[in-house]
Amino acid sequence: MSGVSVRIESLTRRLGGREILRGLSLEVEPGEWVALLGPSGAGKTSLLRAVAGLERPDAGRVLLDGRDATSIPPRDRGIGFVFQDLALWPYLRVEEHLGPAGAPLLDRFGLRGLEAKKPQELSGGERQRLALARALVRDPKILLLDEPFSSLDPLLRRTLSDTLAELHRERGQTTIYVSHYFEAPVLRANRVALLREGRLEQVGSLSELRTRPANDWVAAFVSDEAGIET
Repeated sequence: MSGVSVRIESLTRRLGGREILRGLSLEVEPGEWVALLGPSGAGKTSLLRAVAGLERPDAGRVLLDGRDATSIPPRDRGIGFVFQDLALWPYLRVEEHLGPAGAPLLDRFGLRGLEAKKPQELSGGERQRLALARALVRDPKILLLDEPFSSLDPLLRRTLSDTLAELHRERGQTTIYVSHYFEAPVLRANRVALLREGRLEQVGSLSELRTRPANDWVAAFVSDEAGIET
């Protein structure tokens, strides 16, 4: 299944009297891999949740494949979501998380032989692979990933990044990946969107951000080579 376009128009989200998103607009092309990058509190997760329909914006709208998604419930948006805390069901076995359609993903994510285990019986890396497989099992049009590799060691992050990249090439799903630093999946993105305090500072390829930064903040953020994982 190929991906669909995601268009975010003037999105505003308030929480406790504070603006989390401030009139933010962004377009993601069908099948594109875009990384949302920025410091903590930039609004990255809130933006992702608005696309998924898990949070309703106070103003603005999200269009999926040109259709206003405001009234579309999350389950009908054709989205796979990997949460930072994974959100696995503790009482379901691996095979129950994936169902019959997930059999091909057992090998792809190194879960073969673990079908009867529950999440608490898996290692951190195995739980992460299960969460990714579950998000992909229904072949969603859009894949949203909220810092899914934050608790993993660099080698495992690179391995899972390679697997995601292979699946992206094969399936063409529109992918939006949230991170706060230049980890391997961010470096694979077609474009990087830099967020700060609920606003979009700049969007473009990593090369464009480095050579033509929109402002001093962008220049300082992307020049921090110590934060880049290769």
